[in-house]
Amino acid sequence: MKMYLENLKLDLLNRWKRAFDELSLLENHKENIVSEKYIPGYGYSLEDYGTPYFLQQGDKIFPQATVREIGDYHYYGFTTDGLPCYTSFRHTYNNINWAGYYDYSDSLVEYVEYCINTGIPSCIKRIQYRDGEKISYQSLSIDSRGSVPLREDLSREEAIEYILNAAYFLSYDVEVFHRKEGEITKAEGLAMHPGLEEYHYQKLYKYDTGGELAEIRTVHENGQSQLSYVRMDKAIDIRQLIADLADEMAIAIVDELEAKQVDVPLTLLELTYRSASRYIPLLSPRSLAFTDEINRKYEDEDVFDLIFLATELDQPYLEINPARFERSLTQFMQVVRREGKWDMANAMIRKVAHTLTTTKLLQRIPVGKEFAAYAVDWETDVEEFEDILRECGTDPKVITAWKERGWL
Repeated sequence: MKMYLENLKLDLLNRWKRAFDELSLLENHKENIVSEKYIPGYGYSLEDYGTPYFLQQGDKIFPQATVREIGDYHYYGFTTDGLPCYTSFRHTYNNINWAGYYDYSDSLVEYVEYCINTGIPSCIKRIQYRDGEKISYQSLSIDSRGSVPLREDLSREEAIEYILNAAYFLSYDVEVFHRKEGEITKAEGLAMHPGLEEYHYQKLYKYDTGGELAEIRTVHENGQSQLSYVRMDKAIDIRQLIADLADEMAIAIVDELEAKQVDVPLTLLELTYRSASRYIPLLSPRSLAFTDEINRKYEDEDVFDLIFLATELDQPYLEINPARFERSLTQFMQVVRREGKWDMANAMIRKVAHTLTTTKLLQRIPVGKEFAAYAVDWETDVEEFEDILRECGTDPKVITAWKERGWL
């Protein structure tokens, strides 16, 4: 099976390479459009193909679109059979444009997308069928959806090799499905994502007594597992779901700090996450003794790096047990992905930090007078860090004191 997955990966990479020479196919698919629609955010994801969600893009769960999202509406064109054949969208704040097309046949359904500004194939998704049954899934995406320009002096072959070998540029997943009595019971997969080595995994499918898919659990080679799909509740109040999820996650975080018996009182608690990728945060507690020692050693010096960025040098990040909140998080992230609401996912994890800051770790763990918890993705949030501290409930007077002390 591992060799089959390796062949699926190579097939996907070769398809992506060929796409560099097929930008003109976008125009061919535009010619098939007979109707059109604009929706906020991404829609018609191939992961949903074959389910009601694929064509039900008008039923949004989140509140109405923000001004920025209205400017970033996605265009979809449809053929006579009602299926999407072409899409285009742009980011109005930086004038980056993308376009993609869909292809359908009895043996293959495919979505291919390009960043128009760079000409890079930014995303490819494929579902292969045999005798009407789904047998494999392939997905490849480029960081920043291919919008980061490469050096102009690179040839096509050099550009491809650069992307394949550059860290944090390429993500892919390939899966093969196993069935019993017509139902998918298991998927075996191979994946690589930024910051991770290539890894194998399994997805276990669970059905209710009526034969409807209830959940999918991903199991990794080291035995760790997490829910990757749960059937959506019939009626979702998204605001209540976010509030419940934030509370559940805050409790799980404090449980972990108590279990690990971290040094107290605490001055800082960092919740490290990866925007659009990982929302179960890693924890880095910083004790009052730690920050006081830095103040003594480096009085009147800029110590931002020592206070906020040197966490892994002093203590490994702590992982939290997601059992308390994994169902809520899985439902929430399913909605986020379908509606492209990554800003809401970032706001959710900062709401967790806000709860921890304003309740002083639910009043279960001793903290210092300047205690603050904050949720941060250091790859994107450095320039906005002070604003993030405020969003996470840090007292403005504390931020001022930190500036005077050289922390910020």
